Amino acid sequence: MNNKQRGGVARCLKCGNLEVASGKAKALARWERLRQYVRAGCHRLLIPPEEYFRTLADMDEVMYRMDTRERTFYEKQGRFRKPKGLNRETSKLSSKSLSIGNLRSGDNCLNGDSVSNQDVPPLPVIPDMSPTPTKKDYVEDYDYDANEDVKLEDVKTFVTPRRKTTKTADVYLLACKRCKVTALSNYTRQLQVPTTTSIDLANNLITASDMKAIAVSLVRDKRIVSLDLSNNKLGPLGVMYISEMLVRNNTLIELNLSETFPGPEGLEVLAEALQHNGSIRTLKLQGNNIEHTEVETIVRMLQSVRLRELYLGHNSLGYQGFSALASAIERNTTLRTLDLQWNHIRRDSAKQVCKAIAVNKGLHTINLAWNGLGKEGCIALCRSLPKNVTLQDIDLNSNRIDTTSLRFLLHGLVHNTCLKCVRIGRNPLTTDGAKAILRALQSSTKPVIEDLILEDVSVDEEFVTLLTKLQETKKMKIVHGEILSSGMNIKERKHDPHDLNRFDPVLVLVEYMRIDNLRLIDFFQYLDTTNREQLSRTDFRDGVANLRIPLTEHHLDIVMQTLDLKRDGYVDLEEFMTVQREVQRQITNRTTRARRRTGKDDEGLVGLRKILKELIEKRNKENKEKATARRFSLAWSSAVRQASNARRFSDPVVSMSHDQQEKKSPIHLLQQLMKNNIAGSTDTIPEEEIA
Repeated sequence: MNNKQRGGVARCLKCGNLEVASGKAKALARWERLRQYVRAGCHRLLIPPEEYFRTLADMDEVMYRMDTRERTFYEKQGRFRKPKGLNRETSKLSSKSLSIGNLRSGDNCLNGDSVSNQDVPPLPVIPDMSPTPTKKDYVEDYDYDANEDVKLEDVKTFVTPRRKTTKTADVYLLACKRCKVTALSNYTRQLQVPTTTSIDLANNLITASDMKAIAVSLVRDKRIVSLDLSNNKLGPLGVMYISEMLVRNNTLIELNLSETFPGPEGLEVLAEALQHNGSIRTLKLQGNNIEHTEVETIVRMLQSVRLRELYLGHNSLGYQGFSALASAIERNTTLRTLDLQWNHIRRDSAKQVCKAIAVNKGLHTINLAWNGLGKEGCIALCRSLPKNVTLQDIDLNSNRIDTTSLRFLLHGLVHNTCLKCVRIGRNPLTTDGAKAILRALQSSTKPVIEDLILEDVSVDEEFVTLLTKLQETKKMKIVHGEILSSGMNIKERKHDPHDLNRFDPVLVLVEYMRIDNLRLIDFFQYLDTTNREQLSRTDFRDGVANLRIPLTEHHLDIVMQTLDLKRDGYVDLEEFMTVQREVQRQITNRTTRARRRTGKDDEGLVGLRKILKELIEKRNKENKEKATARRFSLAWSSAVRQASNARRFSDPVVSMSHDQQEKKSPIHLLQQLMKNNIAGSTDTIPEEEIA
């Protein structure tokens, strides 16, 4: 065997022995061992797949690095915790040993420059997986031994079985066993689908220890391109595990770490790992409480990584953070989508971002919603939008843009030639601002805007007319808020002389009792229909309706809130009397002050009393008409009954004269009853007749 040729790995399927050899010396020993296996009857030899052994080697190495990083992370926090990984005894490591530059995929152990051989024990020897030497090499380097029981050609002609690719699910289960964690059924279920290319683990309560096994399983995965870990409290340590995986994995394209709270330590390691990863194009870091002190790490990501989409919404970057980020946006040419919503962008920081838009030559979409651009930001956009030639979608929802700031923004929009979608809803634009936007777009020929979103901005009929004319000349889709009726179409509301909305409802009840000559106890008993000596809200509603007092449900709520002094949901007689005395005292004071000032009674009380008198008179009149109608109905039924009884018990043989028959007719009886009962006679209709 030549010096350049190396040995391999062989396993006996009968006894399970495994031989590892590398180099010329070990190759000779390996073949000698194979002869012994053949003599012993172990004639079925299998060469394990190289991919499997490389995966195990990578797993050991990555887990060793994760254990080392975990130990260092806890030592920096002043506490010690033994990592759940390989049972290796590692001593204290310096910060240089965790440099991502020493963790590239080609390294099989830590560099000696970072960690001395005395501090860190060396990694175990990784088997060499070079192809098995060919038959020609065997013939040149080995001679046939005639004394052998088995010819050497039998060994040389052995055919290696077809190699199999190791599945990610199998590696994950093995990693869970080594990390001593429970496998996630959701993750394994998604891995077992042959066609899946994205893993969704959002809202799965994943911890850092669970993340360690997931990261190990994805080190050599060539299928998953999207990984969603949002809303899982991974912490800095969990993000460090993901960073170790990204050093070797070059398949992932989209990574979602929103609401994982990596902290400064996790972001630092992630930025270093992305420098050695050439596949990540979409990175989401929303809702991670990133402050201005951590923006330098984000800037390094933009400078060294070819990101296409970066989501930084719902953070607290602040003015200093945006100043550093704006300079990075100016020089970046690969970023296509940038999300900066909910980041406290105000005045000066808004100027910095808007100036960066003018210089940038790669952005297609930018989201500045739920910030505070205001007038200063609109002036900066007025100067930046005409210079930008790539921006196609801008979101300015909820940015304190009023009609004054809108004038500057419109100047920039009408001179821009690339914007296709503008979102400017949820701003205090009013209907005049919405109509000003349509007039500006109608008069200019440069804008190519296709979608205009005016969400929650109310418009009028004039706006609808302008929109119709605009859509006749330009193909544009506009979303707006509610359509308000114009002033000409509003129906005039008739004046109600009996409207009591401007008066205190308790005052109305007290004055009503005084004008109607009702004692408080009589009024209370009239409302208390259930005789439980307590009044509920339902009792007040029914009693007020019977008395024809026009009080609304809101007035009844005020009455209950004022009278219910004990706050138990009911009003008793004592509470009612207490409030009545207080209201009468207020009425006396108002009358006294009005007479001293003008010499007359209080105008409000006079108007209230006039309304209540009219209501009482109207009520009495309606009650009198109803009583008359009821007496007439009872008289008619009684007359009909008496006439029928007279015919029933009369003698059929004796004939009556015409006058007698007329007196017995129902009409004659009814006239007599009406004269006696309705005209004021003391004679009443018998009770048995009424029944």
